[in-house]
Amino acid sequence: MSNKYNSKTALLERSSRVINSMINGMEELSVAKRRKIMEKSGEACALAASYEIAKNISEETTSIEEIIEKVNNQIPWCGPWNLKDNKISSICNECGCPLVRNKIVELNGTFCYCSLGWVKIIFKTLLKKPVHVEILKSIGAGDNICEFIVYI
Repeated sequence: MSNKYNSKTALLERSSRVINSMINGMEELSVAKRRKIMEKSGEACALAASYEIAKNISEETTSIEEIIEKVNNQIPWCGPWNLKDNKISSICNECGCPLVRNKIVELNGTFCYCSLGWVKIIFKTLLKKPVHVEILKSIGAGDNICEFIVYI
């Protein structure tokens, strides 16, 4: 049975409130616990959205330069990825998360760890090996840009 409380719009609004409440509630946890929880969320998001594209790219080439070019053309993100030495970096002038850009989730520093998990699983898949990822700056933490580094 459908009614105005079970419409897709109403469910999306309710989900937004629930997600924001959970993220705000995490502020009581240590940074390490918040990071671990949100990284898992980012991994789940990547698996639901861009993982298959990353997997296909990884099967097409092993050249890091070609992988970066394909990622920049095929996987939506807030800024281009650049390779220098053994680092892949991206600087964004806006949040890369579509949930934030579409105002479903409120941006804060804790939520940025979700993007960290997303980047980690995407590049682990692309490069077929574990990677270390750092957020050097984040808009959610008050910076004017987001800066991600993937160490390969």
